[in-house]
Amino acid sequence: MITRKHLYIFKTVATTQSMSKAAQLLYISQPTISQKIQEIENQYDIKLFERYSKKLFITEEGKTLLNLTNSILGLYDDMDHIFSKDNRFSLKIGATLTVGNTIISPLLKQLKEQYPSINIEVCIDNTHIIEEKILNNYLDIALIEGELTHPDFIVTPVIHDKLVFACAYDFPIPDTLEIQELTRYPFINREEGSGTREQLEEYIKKHHIHLKSSWECHSWEAVKQAILYNHGIALVPLQLIENEVYNGDLKIIPIDSISLERDFCICYHKNKKVTKKLNAFIETCQIYGQELKNGYIENQDSIPNK
Repeated sequence: MITRKHLYIFKTVATTQSMSKAAQLLYISQPTISQKIQEIENQYDIKLFERYSKKLFITEEGKTLLNLTNSILGLYDDMDHIFSKDNRFSLKIGATLTVGNTIISPLLKQLKEQYPSINIEVCIDNTHIIEEKILNNYLDIALIEGELTHPDFIVTPVIHDKLVFACAYDFPIPDTLEIQELTRYPFINREEGSGTREQLEEYIKKHHIHLKSSWECHSWEAVKQAILYNHGIALVPLQLIENEVYNGDLKIIPIDSISLERDFCICYHKNKKVTKKLNAFIETCQIYGQELKNGYIENQDSIPNK
């Protein structure tokens, strides 16, 4: 079999027009050089060099092989470059919309600071789209809210999340509500397929309540703007509105002492090899989750009033 070594020796001999010079450059004995050239000639039943007056001259067959050799060795060099430690393929990370609107940016900043050589590609979409992309290997791993029950997934909780009902600070609503009273107010909801919406619908179904959405939004920013401008109330991640609550623009509405909590989970296919860069992302999520937990707003009493 003709190997990369065969081709490199042949190219060096063709360039130097001397087997002895090629041997010196490659730190190989001259008999080994001659042997490798002979093996190529035997493989293809051709003559690569002619010798006249103790000089080597490349044949037409040799010139053809030299052109091919340059192309082949160039491809080898490309592979060495692409797969070198300094040129890794990107880690393709998915995030559901809640994660994308709250924590994925600072989390990935932390990842890049700790592992600057990791290249990252990010896809942010709703839970069902992220699920499909993992199943079809378009994503390596994802950080999600919502439940994934597919048997091919490995799902591990890493970051705690708290959901609260919120509205504008001056929205006409009592300081506390019964769960049934939610139906009296316009509700700002997320789109179907959202993990947050599914969690809310599952909860209110247990209480035999039907909420009619006055707004249906495909982004958390749209939800936040709707409640800021007094269009209704919404169930939102606490992290999404912390600044607005501290500034006194929004307020949290306690409802029947309900505490809706959940976890953001890392999710990847069970057949996915956990590489160093994949593990680096998992560890960063775990560390970030612990840091975030220590900084949570525990209850509304800790939030200043206007």
